[in-house]
Amino acid sequence: MELKQARGNTWYLADMQLIPLYRLDEHRCILLDSGMYAQRALLDRALGREGLIPVGILGSHSHFDHSSNHRYLQQRYQIPVAMSLAEAALASTPETLKTMFFAHSPAEFLADAQGVRHMEVRCDRVILPEEREVTLGGVRFEIVPTPGHSAGHISVRTPDDVLYLADAMMAGRELEQAKLPYHFNHMRALETLEHLKSVPAACYLAAHRGVLPELGDLPDQNIAKIRDRAEQILALLSQPVHICELTRLVCQHFGLHSSRPELAAKYERNVRTYLDYLRDTGRVDTILRDGVFYYQRKD
Repeated sequence: MELKQARGNTWYLADMQLIPLYRLDEHRCILLDSGMYAQRALLDRALGREGLIPVGILGSHSHFDHSSNHRYLQQRYQIPVAMSLAEAALASTPETLKTMFFAHSPAEFLADAQGVRHMEVRCDRVILPEEREVTLGGVRFEIVPTPGHSAGHISVRTPDDVLYLADAMMAGRELEQAKLPYHFNHMRALETLEHLKSVPAACYLAAHRGVLPELGDLPDQNIAKIRDRAEQILALLSQPVHICELTRLVCQHFGLHSSRPELAAKYERNVRTYLDYLRDTGRVDTILRDGVFYYQRKD
């Protein structure tokens, strides 16, 4: 991990994704997210190399690639963790984390899903939905609600006017290569993307390798990607299908192949979120046959 400056005291550790931080002084910092479990050793080495000691964590959301080191750092440095109400609740137990990520997986897979346990954390500061700022380490950070990718996803503006978007928006290669972009609620994600068009900042950080002086047409590119994928999934509904069959068709259509059960579970989850969006927009309905739900396109 390489430490790079975004603007002023706002820096980020560059790796497969960005881990932003705000430097309070030469040695102390506030982390904005903590990355993946697989990044733990790299994060430790990078902080040690730079002589940085975290004194707090302000988390954007409770997905594995953003929150897997919260509890580890909380315990190692005895520091507070702050997250939004919805994300703090989800991260509070392995059971709620399983519900969020693997609700539609086979029961035997859920029982073995030890991968969620390192994401469990009890937050010291819960950010309520109506709050628009939080203070950590004596520094005030602005909270910009950006729900959609997850239920309580937030973006964070540092005192340097750097807006950390986390996963509210994809950029660059991540956006170009995304075959089936995930949002917990695509309707809310689209509303958030529209809103972000009018949210100014001197610099924007998108978690997955995006450092941007301006957003330009990036929100519209994200919006177009979501809508395009929804339309392609809709086109596959030539007849009523069960979720398992539709997932097979979607994976075949987009070239999504995996022998790993956790990825197969996530593909099915992603398909369900697009079906929810298509139902919300009145283009897909469900029918019940022999106690099983089938999805069909509305005429």
